[in-house]
Amino acid sequence: MIRRLLDRVRFEDWRGTQDGRATLWSRTLLEWRGWRLALHRMVGPDDPGCFHTHPASALRIILAGGYVEEREDGQGWAWLPGSIGIVRPELSHRISALFDDMSYSLWIRAPKRAAIQLRGSGWKREVRDDA
Repeated sequence: MIRRLLDRVRFEDWRGTQDGRATLWSRTLLEWRGWRLALHRMVGPDDPGCFHTHPASALRIILAGGYVEEREDGQGWAWLPGSIGIVRPELSHRISALFDDMSYSLWIRAPKRAAIQLRGSGWKREVRDDA
């Protein structure tokens, strides 16, 4: 039932892989004094070796689907519907798999306090020949 309701939401912003494939759609529901309440729809995994951080602490609540989070330190974590967790700006992670064809989560994000970092060996690096 909740999945049918979530499938009707119109999302406004997306992020994706280096080759332009969408992995995450987002819809901001409310913003107030730097705080943000957003609905996320994950539609695909992040590229292998492409880890990232977040700009602020956030509370995530998995509503439907679920996913596997791979952390840069090698640990993994399964997030299933009903799971609640804190994401801190220093957490470097990637989404390695979805349990369904997509996953929905509610994010309550605190005001920004850090720059997003793209980390890991999977990101393309610009190669310069300064010689």
